[in-house]
Parts: sequence; C-alpha cells; structure tokens
Amino acid sequence: GDGAAATVVSCIAGEEGILDFDLGTDGRGWNNLIVPAGGMRQREIGKELGPDASNGPEQGRYLFMNGPEIFNFTIQKVPALVRSVLQKNKLTLDEIDYVIFHQANKYMLEYLRKKIDIPREKFYNDILLTGNTVSATIPIALKECLNAGVIRKGSLVLIVGFGVGYSWGGTVIRIPGQHGEVI
Repeated sequence: GDGAAATVVSCIAGEEGILDFDLGTDGRGWNNLIVPAGGMRQREIGKELGPDASNGPEQGRYLFMNGPEIFNFTIQKVPALVRSVLQKNKLTLDEIDYVIFHQANKYMLEYLRKKIDIPREKFYNDILLTGNTVSATIPIALKECLNAGVIRKGSLVLIVGFGVGYSWGGTVIRIPGQHGEVI
C-alpha cells in the first residue's frame, strides 16, 4: 500500500484522550528487515558489501526481510503488549469498543486476533483495501472507522503498532465527545 497521514493531538479540557501506554524496542532484530546497503552504508555503486549482502545485481540495495523471524517476534510481543496496555489502564478487552492494529498483513492480523481472543466485530482488518502503509496504517484506520461510524465520540479504542527494529507500542485512546455521539 501507499499512504500518508497527519495526526493532530490536542487537549480538550476535562477529557483524558490518550491513556497509559506501553512502548519498547529490541535492537536484536535489526538484521531481519533491512536494506543492507541502505542510507549511507554504500555510497559507491559496485562496492562490495561481503557475502551477507548478496541479494541482487546491485548487492544489498534491495529490501531483505526474514518473514518467519518477524512473525515469531510479533506473535510473542503483541499479545503481551495488549495485556500490558489493558492492565496499565485497568481495563478489560470487554471494555474496549474497538481494536486497531498496524495493518502488517492479513494472515498475521487474523492470527493475532484469534490468539488474543478479540471478537471479529471489534477488530479492524482492512489490509486488502489499503495494504500495509507502514506508519500510516493506524491513523488511516482511525479515519476509516470514524467515517464508517464504527467508532464514535466516547469510544475506547485500543491501538497497537509493531514492526521494524523490533519495536512496539500500544495505548488506549478515547475519542473526544460524549459516548455514542456520531462525529
């Protein structure tokens, strides 16, 4: 997918919109999603990078992804992240109105939804329409859910991001306004 989003964060007197969150990173996964010759690593075309970077005619200039390792990281970290965010906010999954994860891929989203036991009707999965727009997936999903009336003013929405590096983050947001009011 291809997309972009801008998010405006503001304060409405008397309303808590962004609740407690959990963030983390684990640099041990750096080599599982990388362009080996990306950035300033190889400034001269044709310069040898060594045996670990031979993935094409322009050695190391293409994205390398170790899908199984990234999948393993995700299925271990995301359920623990969801539990942590809910615990920090003294909430249960039943009290959450809607759940939006980073739109990584259809299989991973469905696997996580089932593993965490999130009801299908409370879980956003629009990967087939929008694709993986990387850091824009959650803001795009929020806008789509607002437009469709799936989330409304007062809704509690669990948002969870994960990916490159390995990194992860999650929080609960309260959509500003009175509960159930259409935006």
